[in-house]
Amino acid sequence: MSPPPQPRLRAPEAAILSRVPLPDISPLDLLVRRERIDEYRIAEAGRPELAPGDVELAVDLFGLTANNITYAVVGERLGYWKFFPHPEAEWGRVPVWGFGVVARSAAGDVAEGERFYGYFPLSTHLVVRPARVDAGGFVDATPHRAELPAIYNRYRRAGSEPAYTADTEPEQVILRPLFGTSFLLADFLIEQGFHGADTVVVSSASSKTAWGTALLIAQRRLHQRQLVGLTSPHSVDTVARMGLYDRVVSYGDIASLPASRPAIYVDFSGSSAIRAAVHHHFRDTLRASVSVGFTHRDELGGESDIPGPRPQLFFAPDRLEQRRRDWTPAGLMERLAEAWSAVLEPVRDPERGWLRIQRGRGPEAIARTYEALAAGRVRPDVAHVLSFT
Repeated sequence: MSPPPQPRLRAPEAAILSRVPLPDISPLDLLVRRERIDEYRIAEAGRPELAPGDVELAVDLFGLTANNITYAVVGERLGYWKFFPHPEAEWGRVPVWGFGVVARSAAGDVAEGERFYGYFPLSTHLVVRPARVDAGGFVDATPHRAELPAIYNRYRRAGSEPAYTADTEPEQVILRPLFGTSFLLADFLIEQGFHGADTVVVSSASSKTAWGTALLIAQRRLHQRQLVGLTSPHSVDTVARMGLYDRVVSYGDIASLPASRPAIYVDFSGSSAIRAAVHHHFRDTLRASVSVGFTHRDELGGESDIPGPRPQLFFAPDRLEQRRRDWTPAGLMERLAEAWSAVLEPVRDPERGWLRIQRGRGPEAIARTYEALAAGRVRPDVAHVLSFT
């Protein structure tokens, strides 16, 4: 006998905060000067009255990594400052991924106490306007976000996805935002047949996005391609411990790679100097050059006259929309959940895990972590999971 149909739940039990309520904290923002991201300040913020249909989320738990510094670095170029604008135009609120709890609700389909995963500012609170509410979550229909990439506007009810477990929330806020890019990039490279290359050269190989991409490619060994991780000298051992790359090479040893083999360069660093070194080394055997991230922010610059293919920018939201059309939203979520389980397994395995999560609480801890990340002082095998309270 088939089970009876389940009623539509206003607030799924798994999404209700199961521990003591969040402390009542005065609203705060960590503001970053948009033109000089190493300058920041903690400021008091207002707590507006809710309009009908609005919801206020209290930011409970979030990850802070080099990825968030990238949001600030390319904030003007790619529009990241537009998500959470501040009245003082020269200051911005850096986006982070995490979990928030509904503190106040003027929306009938979203209840106080529900827990959501999504895109938040470095702030204690965020007011959203839920639309297209369903059992999985909602889309923020705040007017200024309407023209921004949809991937960032979706808030998912905790517990609504098969891969969710409460004990893995720290790994989720650190790896899941980057995992989405890793999944879409690996999918893109595989679909393109790696442009005929049999060597995949990955810069910033210690970065979590590069690690996820390498893991997903390594799981598809039917391609039999060599994965080469480029990294700084002090990170060689860390990258080797990941156990994903066939070869780990420091940036100063790029010339040691065999230039006769067709290669593709996957650039997570954004460093024009590293890119030039790779292009000059491989020259005509370099089949493609794909730029993904900007971990070497001080070395960003325009393209010089370098040999080989013209670097192309991989923009994950565009690829996401394409795969939503190709696979349907449900099909995409199924593939993402399957891949996420495969990524999570080695991270949580005590014998294979290489990532150390550090917890921090309070505005001062958040500020110190942001400052260290902006200055490049955080080890690649350390991840910070933070909360304001």
